Amino acid sequence: MELSNVAYGNTEQWVLQLVLAVIVLGIALDISPSDFRKVIKSPRAPLCGLTAQFFLLPMLTLILTLMLELPAGIELGMLLVAACPGGAISNFITYLSGGNTALSITMTAAASTLAIVLMPFNFVFWSQLNPEAVALMQQIEVSSRDLVTTVILVLAIPLSLGFTIKHYLPVLAGRLHLLLKYSSILALFAFIAFAVIQNLEAFQKYFSLLIVVVLIHNSLAYAIGYFTAYLNGVELADRKAITIEVGMQNSTLAIAIVFTQFDGEAGMALISAFWGTWHLVSGLLIAIVFRKCLPS
Repeated sequence: MELSNVAYGNTEQWVLQLVLAVIVLGIALDISPSDFRKVIKSPRAPLCGLTAQFFLLPMLTLILTLMLELPAGIELGMLLVAACPGGAISNFITYLSGGNTALSITMTAAASTLAIVLMPFNFVFWSQLNPEAVALMQQIEVSSRDLVTTVILVLAIPLSLGFTIKHYLPVLAGRLHLLLKYSSILALFAFIAFAVIQNLEAFQKYFSLLIVVVLIHNSLAYAIGYFTAYLNGVELADRKAITIEVGMQNSTLAIAIVFTQFDGEAGMALISAFWGTWHLVSGLLIAIVFRKCLPS
């Protein structure tokens, strides 16, 4: 699968990182210290979900990439998505499913914070165990330091700023959150649309491969979340929240990293963009199934 990388200049890269940082800021403005205290007071459910998200999903994704004979860019893109924290609209999807929205918010807060360290670590660690992924990373000459710098710019700084505004200026935080909540969704679609349009020919040509890979990978993520919670005796409403948090990864962050650190590597861009499109659909489907078949 030979694809041309996406043409993406330095100006566009900075714009992309800035917009993504604004999305993360919008999430942080709705997070309070009480969300973290909930993890300490009732740790079983959030720790169960975070373990599934930051350990089991990347590990099983590695196994999946080793089992399937896929282009290196696709495999590396899968590992990158698996290393990302939960998606921006998982709280809304959890609400629709009848799940524990408070737990979903708590996990989003904790995952976004932990991702500052765990996201680059997980991605580099698990990728090193995939020979084809390692070869591609060496070919592109990806710098671990640059990857960490990107995560700091788009996660650490906006999270810290959002927490500060929330604490000292709660009224302003509430207004900004309402504004950014909707603009972040538009930005999410814009990111995905950009990646798809730039690779439209390849997207159409390899549509059947992409949909199969993403369906399998996304289904695996939901299954990991659900059964990890189930086997640990987590109650149904919490189980729904954990399932959705693990299944809806922040592919927007993955797309930004692909464009800024991987020179728009086409296989990675395609898998990240397709995941970002599909997990919105699958999330709504999961929410409907949960609400209809498993009422809390």
